[in-house]
Formats: sequence, structure tokens, C-alpha cells
Amino acid sequence: VRKKCLNLVNGAFSKRWHQITAYNGVPCDALSIEWNKAIKPEMVREKLDTGEYDAVTLVFNETSTGTMNPLKEIAEVVKEYDDVFLFVDAVSAMAGVKIEVDKLGIDMCLAGLQKCFALPSGLAVSPVSERLLERAKEVPPRSYYFNLNIMHKYYQRSQTPVTPAIPHLFALDRQLDYILDEEGLENRFARHERMAAIVQKWARTHFDTYPERGYESKTLTCIENTRGISVKELNERLMNEYGMRISNGYGELKEKTFRIAHMGDAQVQDVKGLLAVIDDILGLE
Repeated sequence: VRKKCLNLVNGAFSKRWHQITAYNGVPCDALSIEWNKAIKPEMVREKLDTGEYDAVTLVFNETSTGTMNPLKEIAEVVKEYDDVFLFVDAVSAMAGVKIEVDKLGIDMCLAGLQKCFALPSGLAVSPVSERLLERAKEVPPRSYYFNLNIMHKYYQRSQTPVTPAIPHLFALDRQLDYILDEEGLENRFARHERMAAIVQKWARTHFDTYPERGYESKTLTCIENTRGISVKELNERLMNEYGMRISNGYGELKEKTFRIAHMGDAQVQDVKGLLAVIDDILGLE
């Protein structure tokens, strides 16, 4: 970053990215909006028109709120500014939702394997643009561990800078074979959409969805606790009696919302079974 970084903030994890940017001494500003709203492309254009920024960070799928920001539309805006790099957090979206990285002009698209890849946590993956690699050569390194120049040097040798988590790499290799050759990418994306539709229809019938309409995540649903139930007690019964678990609201949204994941290798019948159990516990019809 030569000028300043624009961090787009509408949830806990996008707020954290802004904090990380600042902790690393990178000049930055946060474009912060309400957490139940999505970042709109016109908001980004207004900021980039100032000429103050040459980098933008976006959390595509904000796990804390169940909001899926309009990545395609935002990326199209960023592409209008030749000197601006786009960094995307796709931790809870990649392998569950189509992300056309090259077509969208994304310079770095980060993901963890513990979400839609349905693997144990421990590895992160990211495509990186050629122009970002060139820019990295001009920026004084802030660390050895996360240094794109060093990573790329070893990548060209089919190696890693430090000892890797080898079992995770074998697991990723096998899972990619399954995703690409057995289930099929488009089928996987469609399954995530079916599960999202089921959970969100249920949520609107008995509660309400937290994000603004039209921007609900395809991989998890954040449900507004309009009935004022005890999410903690619901979770305890789910765990103790059925061996299931949902997630309470994140941070300041605890008990005000709860979240149901429908990602990875979860199947439609799994989601329907969970909802039926919750119906039974809460006496919903």
C-alpha cells in the first residue's frame, strides 16, 4: 500500500481486518455501516473517487452477520481504478459459492479450509495476482512468516518456506478431487443454495433473517431472535439430547441473533433434520 487502504466494515470480521491493517502500520480508513446492511458499490466508488486509496479490503461473506456483500458489483467498481488493489476475505464462501477471481480482478482472495472446504482448520489458501506479486517487491517486508515474495519463491520450487502441515495437504488434495471430479463444482454451489433457501424460509416463518433482504449468505444464516428465546438453552438441549449444535450471535449480537451453518459437505437432509429438532424443542408449527 502506497497511499491508504480502504477497509469496508459491516461486521465483526471486517472490523477485525481494519484493526489488523492498523496494527501493521498501514495507513487506513474504515467505511463503516450498520451490521445488518450490505456494502454497496456506490459507497465504494464515492470513496475511491477521492484518489486517497490504492487498496480495498472486503469481507465477501460476513460470518458474524450472515451478510453476503455484492462482490461482483464492488469488484467492477474497483476495476475502474487502475492503481487500486482488491483484497477479499472469502473464508466462509470459497468452495461453497462461485468466485471468479481472475474475471473479477481480485488481487488476493483468502479462505480457510475449515468452512466450505469441509476440512480441519490449519491451512489458508489464496490466489494472488501477478501485479500484486510485483507490488510486493516494492514494499518493505513487515514479517518473514507472511511474506509474499518468500512464499512465491518457494512456490516456484513446489515447496513452502517452513515445514507445512502435510496431513492437511493430503486431505486438501483428496477433497479437491471429490469436489471437482465427484460432486462437481456447479452441483456443490447449487446444494449450498438449496440449503440456504430451506433455512431462510424457516427463519422468516418463525423468526426473521438478520441481514437486509437480497444479501443473505448462501453458506450460513443469521437469524434475528424475534421470539426472545434463550439461544444458550436451545443450544444446550441440542447438544445434550441430540448431539447437534448451532451458533449463538457473535459478539454484541449474542442472544439477539443465532446462526445456522449450511456449508461444506452438509446435505439437505442434515439441515431439514436440524430444523425439525428445533421445531420440536421450541414447540413451533
